Amino acid sequence: MTTVQRAAGPVSAAANGARHDPLERMFDPRSIAVVGASTDPGKRGYQAIRALIDAGYPYPIYPVNPKGGNLLGLTVLPHVSHLPAGVDVALIATPAQTVPRVLRACASAGVAGAVVLANGFRESGPSGIELEEELREVVAATGIRVVGPNTSGILNVSGGANLVGLPDVPPGPISVIAQSGNMLLSLVAESRAARGPGFDTYIGLGNQSDVRYDECIAYLARRETTGAIAVHSEGFRHGRELIATLADVTRHRPVVMLRGGRSEIGKRTALSHTGSVAGSDAVATAVLRQAGVELVERSDELAVVSGVLATTPPVPAGRGVVVLSDGGGHATLAADALSAAGIELAELSPATSRRLRELLGPAAAVGNPVDVAGATDDDPERLAECARCLADDPCVGMVLVVGLFGGYHLRFDSGLQGAENLAARRLAELAGTTGIPLLVQSLYEPDRPENHAILRASGVQVLASIDHAVRATIALYRRGRYLSTMEDRGEFRVSLSAAEGGQEVRPLDEPSGRYLLEEAGIDLGPWRLVRSARDAEAAVAAFGGPCALKVVSPQAVHKSDLGGVRLDVTPGTAEGAYTEIVDSLRSAVPDAEITGVLVGPMAPRGVELLVGATVDPIFGPVVAFGSGGILVEALRDVTFRAVPFSALEAKEMIQETLVSRLLSGHRTLPAVDLDALSEFLVMVGNFVATTPELAELDLNPAIASGSSIRPVDVRVVISDS
Repeated sequence: MTTVQRAAGPVSAAANGARHDPLERMFDPRSIAVVGASTDPGKRGYQAIRALIDAGYPYPIYPVNPKGGNLLGLTVLPHVSHLPAGVDVALIATPAQTVPRVLRACASAGVAGAVVLANGFRESGPSGIELEEELREVVAATGIRVVGPNTSGILNVSGGANLVGLPDVPPGPISVIAQSGNMLLSLVAESRAARGPGFDTYIGLGNQSDVRYDECIAYLARRETTGAIAVHSEGFRHGRELIATLADVTRHRPVVMLRGGRSEIGKRTALSHTGSVAGSDAVATAVLRQAGVELVERSDELAVVSGVLATTPPVPAGRGVVVLSDGGGHATLAADALSAAGIELAELSPATSRRLRELLGPAAAVGNPVDVAGATDDDPERLAECARCLADDPCVGMVLVVGLFGGYHLRFDSGLQGAENLAARRLAELAGTTGIPLLVQSLYEPDRPENHAILRASGVQVLASIDHAVRATIALYRRGRYLSTMEDRGEFRVSLSAAEGGQEVRPLDEPSGRYLLEEAGIDLGPWRLVRSARDAEAAVAAFGGPCALKVVSPQAVHKSDLGGVRLDVTPGTAEGAYTEIVDSLRSAVPDAEITGVLVGPMAPRGVELLVGATVDPIFGPVVAFGSGGILVEALRDVTFRAVPFSALEAKEMIQETLVSRLLSGHRTLPAVDLDALSEFLVMVGNFVATTPELAELDLNPAIASGSSIRPVDVRVVISDS
């Protein structure tokens, strides 16, 4: 057995090459040690070696066990110190308590990295937390890289480095990062069932004690054999590094993500409205999309969407999707779902509609969706002609074929099989020569007709589910739009100082918060702090119109509830309003500390918005935008962006909210200048990015009218380091 013979020798320089990146050596190893090798077929120490041999792993394998002996034709080394220098990766299949000691020995032997299978670490309680901290100390002291602990392993399909033990994983362009080994089992099973494009590399991160998501994503993006990266996560660390990596990687590799652990559990208590709506899921969802990640909601979508993105070009920006169907039911379902997701359906030119009518006859629907109305039942090649006609239309960026293609010879006449195979070849040729993305959904996919295999061999994916086909189309459309905006997106910075969780925080009084924002160039409109009734009258008179007065006091967080606000104040009523405000607060809180009264013109009539910021414990400083005023916590209509961000990203942020529907002049509300609003958000983002002491910010409500954005209330919370 050639594998066994190679395993007997030392690691050669040629086998190891001049590779210096430990992650590359781990995930594409030229030598593997199995520490905890066993002769018991029920143990991972046996199964791993068996899987490597069965996968045809062509490089040295070194079993390690104190008992020595022989295992599956390989000589068992009694100790890690007997390993030759330069082994790429060690699979550690020993109990948790032994892992730190084994890691030290591996580092001393020059092993680049280790995959730690054992559980019993952070996930198991206080003693496990201590053990995992010891593991981290070993990593820090020695430089050895560790995947895990509590991992299902790693797998390089083309290289035969099967350290998971799952046999017969189909090769292909999808690489997977997951925290759950069951997710890999699920993805492989679903891909096999759907005859998907297969897998390249799998990394089971486990507890993420050392090797992180961002490092793995960056490595996989460098692999020419990886067409898309599928990620399953139950929680992130180093969120800013992750977002920065994703923002770079998604420029040239699609990333699809399914997230668990998305409940409100663990949401921190905050002093501001912004903090109260900044649930971990809301922030994560927004900033991951900001970085170009395609988020899926269902486990059965991860493999499908990843497979389509890995093999199919995105929909060119500025063009729409056309649905080509041989049944009205499927066409309507597809069109409805695409429209609901905001996907542009192509408006066919009159010339295209005329050509379709000539091909299909008077009964067909030749708009979008296109329904052939039985015209292909006895002539499947006509479907390929329709697809060609649609691809020639300059408004069409993708053709989604839905219905029963591939099953005409099963449904109507077995003699149609040849014509159907020819139609499949013509569809495949169309996709290859035009670059127009083509996706086929067929209810006959489970029957595995030959023509579907013809399509797949050319990179055209065939799906059984109309829901999966629509979801994949949405992903292709979004990716095309995202790629077209690369030059207008901001550059995400990792090294951004920010207030850290756990520090003491305190709110600034409103005038101090306003001064801080205005120093950053953010226009908050005219205002003045006064300390007497006479000064209040002078201020109102100077502003030349009705004003709002509100008390400034650390004891008056909710000013209106304590009688600390007066609206529509005129010069004639200003002195009385000032006195009433002060008296009301002293009556409610006798020992209240009153800094003064803030005077400003009444805000113009407009749309009430929330503009704010908070420091997310995972992703760092983020800006919030959404419905403001009393609707903040009632509607929770809010989205987020990691700072800093560009005007384009600000506009995308605005469009994600329900309140955006009011900004174009809904009913009697004034229209809002979206360029001015976007620029305001960008300035707030830049302020947040350059103010490390900022913990939270609330501009709520901020009244938007025309090009004017006027925050009514300003609340700033800073951390005391």
